[in-house]
Amino acid sequence: MGEILSANRIEGVVRKDVPERVISRLPIYLQTVETIAATGQETVSSEDLAARSGVSPSILRKDLSQLGRSGTRGVGYSCPELAATLRTFLGLDRDRSVAIIGAGRLGSALADYAGFRRRGLRLTAIFDIDEEKIGTAIGTLTVSSLDELITWPEHIDLVVMAVPAAAAPAAAHTAVEAGVRGILNFSPTVLDAPDTVRVHQVDLASELQVLAYYSALDTAPLNPGFEEHRN
Repeated sequence: MGEILSANRIEGVVRKDVPERVISRLPIYLQTVETIAATGQETVSSEDLAARSGVSPSILRKDLSQLGRSGTRGVGYSCPELAATLRTFLGLDRDRSVAIIGAGRLGSALADYAGFRRRGLRLTAIFDIDEEKIGTAIGTLTVSSLDELITWPEHIDLVVMAVPAAAAPAAAHTAVEAGVRGILNFSPTVLDAPDTVRVHQVDLASELQVLAYYSALDTAPLNPGFEEHRN
């Protein structure tokens, strides 16, 4: 097997130069290659892997070169080796513990998401501040008071924020105090977090607005005058 590279270090050098757009595509490659490997297929060509991942072969090859991976001409990539490299590079070579803050409709729906375990993410706790929700069960987990997060007996790596906007800043502050290193924020507000904590914002309305733009663009008639001016 070729060298497997870590998410933070390659040959002892801390990697902070991988573009975010590349990082965002790596989980797609991982899911795709693991799906292929599950069928018993041992190798995959860059063309096939790219097509199934929704990118061009040149982009895929360039992205994987960031991991020190290149396919074998006429053979392609080894599915087990590439999956192992991607998992290690993404920091999924060990379980990452995840907690959800917010036991409302969104938090409850996310708690039922079966993909956490398949992706190397282990949902370990659900927190809320609502006394009526604390102590109730969601799946196999019992909703705990958010105050318990700071002294939670198991370290929590990542938090999913599924609370109203007004409650998000205080909840994020508690998560930071607890040593959480990453927050996936579904709350419609921008969180103020230290540089040591990575925050990813998921704004469903904004995403739908972007889709609306492209939908309108696909159906809009061409403007000959604009095209002529642009050329």
